[in-house]
Amino acid sequence: MEAVNPVDAHNVLPSQCVRMVEEAARVFVPGQPVRPEPHVHLVRDGNTIKAIEVACTCGQRIRLKCVYS
Repeated sequence: MEAVNPVDAHNVLPSQCVRMVEEAARVFVPGQPVRPEPHVHLVRDGNTIKAIEVACTCGQRIRLKCVYS
C-alpha cells in the first residue's frame, strides 16, 4: 500500500487508509491543543476524604461523595 499524506490530499483519507475498530481512539490535529488525560482528584477535609472528583477529557466532571458510617 502506498503511503498517502492526508495534508497533501486536503485532509481527506482514502478508504484504503482507513481501518474500522470498536475501540475509541484519540485523534491529534496539528496546530490544535491536545486534550488532557482524565484526572482524579481527592477532596479532603484534613485526613478525611470527603469526595472523589473525576474529570473527563471531554471537560465533564463528576463528584462522588464519600459517606462513612
